Amino acid sequence: MQVIVCVDDNGGMMFNKRRQSRDRVLCEYVMRLSEGHQVYMSAYSAKLFSEDDRIVVSENYLEEASGGDFCFVEKEPLKAYENEIKKLIIFKWNRVYPADQYLDIDPEKMTKVQEEEFVGFSHEKITMEVYEK
Repeated sequence: MQVIVCVDDNGGMMFNKRRQSRDRVLCEYVMRLSEGHQVYMSAYSAKLFSEDDRIVVSENYLEEASGGDFCFVEKEPLKAYENEIKKLIIFKWNRVYPADQYLDIDPEKMTKVQEEEFVGFSHEKITMEVYEK
């Protein structure tokens, strides 16, 4: 499974049960990045994306995804799925937001294979880091 998360500079993902931030250019980037694969996500996350036949919405999406499928994760803890994650794609907002939920796996246990920056719609700089086992 290939997991995509968005975090702030402190690894924060959510605050008060809501996403910290969003960016429509990032959503477009995710869909280009996952070309040829299904993208699993919760109904909460699906509201961010334009309609696309590749998006699979389910509250059990982390159990349903397999192989080369992508999972866009905003609020679910990942520790229980750590062994199934073959690729971790982290988008960093390059800011610090209030947070009470954090990425609960350590990307440093994997190998960083790519780092790239791009300009978002509401963020001057978004950094993508790709880690693989």
